Amino acid sequence: MSTVENLEDRKIEIYRRHYLDVYRFLICFTGNQNDTEDLTQEVFVRVMNNLSNYKVGSLKIWIFSIAKHTAIDHYRKKRFSSIFKEVFFKQLPSSELKPEELFEQTK
Repeated sequence: MSTVENLEDRKIEIYRRHYLDVYRFLICFTGNQNDTEDLTQEVFVRVMNNLSNYKVGSLKIWIFSIAKHTAIDHYRKKRFSSIFKEVFFKQLPSSELKPEELFEQTK
């Protein structure tokens, strides 16, 4: 068996062994199935991309550390975008008429 096949088998085993635990961990953060599925996928993409950087120690703790940081990153992005939408766009002046003003003109 080649080294590439061994690495692929290892990745599959890591995913099978830790997927459900990571999913359960992230559902506590999000409370939303769709977000949790997306974040779980992101965690394993990061795990697989950085597997060569993994040092000796608990693999599960390393994966959960990635999951925690993935959840934090998600909420930072989500919070930033919601603040940006709520505050920024309300402060932009518009030269166009508001919907109610357009309605009044069409009477």
